[in-house]
Amino acid sequence: MEPRYTYYTKKLPEVMNEYNLSSEEYEVIKVLKFDKVWLVKDKKYGRKLVVKRLEKTKSIFPILLHQKLDESSLLVPPVIPSKDGMAYVQIKERYFYVNEFVGSLKKIPTDKRIEALAAFHKTARFEDLRGIDEDLEEESLEEFLKDYSLKVKQIIEWADSVKASDLKEQLVRMTRMGLKVYQLIQNYDVNSYLEAMKARHSICHADYNSNNAYLTKEGKCLIMDFDFANYGPPIKDFRFLNESLMLKRDQDMKDILSSLFTIYFNQLSEDKRYKHLYILDSMFPHVFYNQAASIVMKEGLKGLERNKKRMIQLAKREKEKYRFLLKEELK
Repeated sequence: MEPRYTYYTKKLPEVMNEYNLSSEEYEVIKVLKFDKVWLVKDKKYGRKLVVKRLEKTKSIFPILLHQKLDESSLLVPPVIPSKDGMAYVQIKERYFYVNEFVGSLKKIPTDKRIEALAAFHKTARFEDLRGIDEDLEEESLEEFLKDYSLKVKQIIEWADSVKASDLKEQLVRMTRMGLKVYQLIQNYDVNSYLEAMKARHSICHADYNSNNAYLTKEGKCLIMDFDFANYGPPIKDFRFLNESLMLKRDQDMKDILSSLFTIYFNQLSEDKRYKHLYILDSMFPHVFYNQAASIVMKEGLKGLERNKKRMIQLAKREKEKYRFLLKEELK
């Protein structure tokens, strides 16, 4: 299929020239994301490259983070420097950067995916990237806690709005569960945790989904796509991964949770002192809230009733998770 030559595709010759590749020395194989990511064949050096364009609203933070990680022990797609030795090329108000395409990747199993996240958190601590974009700095304690209170408030509003009694009952239970966990988290010294993460310049991936972690043919974990990365507490990535794993209904929930906590904190033993906070956060019905919010956004409040069976199943799973983690929390 011929590539679509839109505005930024037409800018590629200008970009590739900064990487010492003339128009005759490369060709666009595929547009991976419309007018944003291209797979390119480098005829000059016999390799495949991925060219990415950052949105106007983005800073160069994800590019420089990618470069720093490439220079570390963490396995990421190698960043290709421009002829000026830079990690990116600026064309007017847009940033372009190139990394080597890594082929023969395999789907990463759950245990390796957990290990890879812990390795990322152990490595992604770079003080010299601070100040690039103030919007990517850590949130305050007030903002951290507000996330829970807003979610509980929203669930209460949904419970007041739905008519189906069985769904309303589950929404009320999710409200009670959320409030209980929120109270427990408020009693935890969250500020000490946030300050400790800030002091070591911890960076969150912020989009650690199944498409951003793979195994190479040698069996090594590879992480990619840092477009949403920011300075922040690792617990946010841990929560994101937990939510992703909880949606796997074909796998035993208790086994998943046990693996998540055991593998992650064995790899990142220095954070075991904060394990209690991670357990509390995992007890909160984040998955239920996110799925419900997604439905309401797409279908309105009536969508909750149309998806009643699914929401009741999610509520049941959240209760099972809560009970399991409560035993861990009380140990």
